Amino acid sequence: MKNEKYYLNTKTINQMNMNFLIKLATLTTNATVMELLKVTTERIDERLQEIDRQFSAFRYDSLVSKFQRGDQKPLTSSNDFKQIYNTAILSEQMTNGIYKPYFAGKFDPSVIVKNWAIEQVFDEVLKPLLKNPEVVGVYLSGDRNIKFATKQNSDFRWEINIPNAEKDLTTYYLKNGAISTFENDEFLGNTYKMNQADNHQTTVIRSSLIEASIWALVGSSSKKEEFMSFIKHYNLTGITVDKQDNVLNFNLGSIIDNKEIVLNK
Repeated sequence: MKNEKYYLNTKTINQMNMNFLIKLATLTTNATVMELLKVTTERIDERLQEIDRQFSAFRYDSLVSKFQRGDQKPLTSSNDFKQIYNTAILSEQMTNGIYKPYFAGKFDPSVIVKNWAIEQVFDEVLKPLLKNPEVVGVYLSGDRNIKFATKQNSDFRWEINIPNAEKDLTTYYLKNGAISTFENDEFLGNTYKMNQADNHQTTVIRSSLIEASIWALVGSSSKKEEFMSFIKHYNLTGITVDKQDNVLNFNLGSIIDNKEIVLNK
């Protein structure tokens, strides 16, 4: 297929105490596309507000807050809460307890909720837009967590730069999937012992954004040898930078040397 000219149409909204960036890659840019972006943004905004009301640990009447106070009903009354809870507990087990869904001794799955929200909104609102003949790609990010997709048979790829300090560490050209970057100077209360970690920054690519975010966190919260074992066991793909600025690339569980990667996913 010949290369087409593509247009990137973007909108930013603020919900859940962070900025969400919406991108539509289209074949044209006109009033119809702008209206599509406007309506899409409004739907995403409404859905994120709903998720925040249900799962924010800062809202007294949320399901998370009720559970923190000892109310077990959220586990039986909400399939979404049950899914988030089970994912948090499984993530703790898979990471040998490096990821902990607790803060100050209370259940707090904020890391998972944030990325679960992105995936929910992406699947419900953005991905169906690929049926539109003008839309070739959809993208949603919150902080440094990104979910994206490309229309089947299109040659369009999302160009995703991974910054480190004041320069770009590497560039990925991706069609479908999720990518998450975590720096170990990010403050998450006293849950993670960042000073014991070897890596300064970790980026992980997966099909699931929740998985990508958990492994990116683990990569910047663990000893190098321990994370290497996770890379091999779970066939992880991504890049890490240690505290001495040494760069380690890994692809499907194997360590590689090149710093620029093209993945056809």
